[in-house]
Order: sequence, then C-alpha cells, then structure tokens
Amino acid sequence: MLNTIPPHLMPESAQAPWGVMPELGLTVGGPADMHELLELETRMAACGLTLQPTRMLYDRHYALDRLMQAHARGDAPLQALAQSLFDAYQRRGEWIGLVH
Repeated sequence: MLNTIPPHLMPESAQAPWGVMPELGLTVGGPADMHELLELETRMAACGLTLQPTRMLYDRHYALDRLMQAHARGDAPLQALAQSLFDAYQRRGEWIGLVH
C-alpha cells in the first residue's frame, strides 16, 4: 500500500501551483500560479507590454525579463503583482534572479 502525504501538509516549496491553460485546454503545474500569470498578461497589455503566460512557466530568462519590465513600468498594482510572482518563483526554487 502506498502512503501519500496530503497536499496541505507538504511544504510550499514542494507544491506546484496548478492552473488551466485556456489556449491548450490542459491543466499544468509550474513555478507560478496560472491565474496570476493571466492577470499579469492583462495588466501588462493595458500598459502596452506583451506577455506569453505559458512561456513564463518554462523559460526563466523570459520570466525574469517580463517581470522586470512589469516592475519598471511604474504602475503600482502591476509592480505588486510582478513582485508577488517573482517571490513565488524564488520560493519554489526557480531562482530566476540568478540567471545570466
């Protein structure tokens, strides 16, 4: 018999946020919450910036670049969301701030 640990008892670093990829019709897990990435896409579009939410899940260089662009825009809610997402990447061990 296989014992499983309930998700709420696992450390946050071991839990990947899950979300539905509307363009693919799939459920995926990644370093950031898909709903937050979709919100970031909407907020960035309102500021004239582009974002590919799916790419944010696997391309660390792209994720760092887009989060820096969002933060540098000067829009307080956009900056807060970008910081929240950056912190989520770091907590989950992605360390996107260390890529070069």
